[in-house]
Amino acid sequence: MVMESERGISRIMEQVKEDIIFADRSGIGSLEPEDLKTIELIRKEYDKRSIIPCTKCGYCMPCPNNVDIPKNFTLYNDAIIHDDLKSASEKYNNFFDKNKRADACIQCRECEEKCPQKIPISEWMTKIHKELA
Repeated sequence: MVMESERGISRIMEQVKEDIIFADRSGIGSLEPEDLKTIELIRKEYDKRSIIPCTKCGYCMPCPNNVDIPKNFTLYNDAIIHDDLKSASEKYNNFFDKNKRADACIQCRECEEKCPQKIPISEWMTKIHKELA
């Protein structure tokens, strides 16, 4: 039993050493211009598919009615980005606290006054619930 434990510790130490080597190779300026172009193309494509421009800053929170606005937006955006409303709907209905779902929104628009992106949050909450419920 001791030998097995020692091997486990030895393997962990090897992984830590490998991680340190990789960390030493990374850092500011370690990407080539071609890598940066690829990352930018991917980011632009992702942004095009992400229809609600929420940055998850949280300024809209707390909602006076306990709606988790960023989580609702993330769930919906992920559904659109991955073209998978079915999985998002399952998460929404089975694993998302009912009190924090989009249908708990009472359209008070308090959150909209605080949103730096000027997202019409109350309108999106109605749409999100309709699509995912």
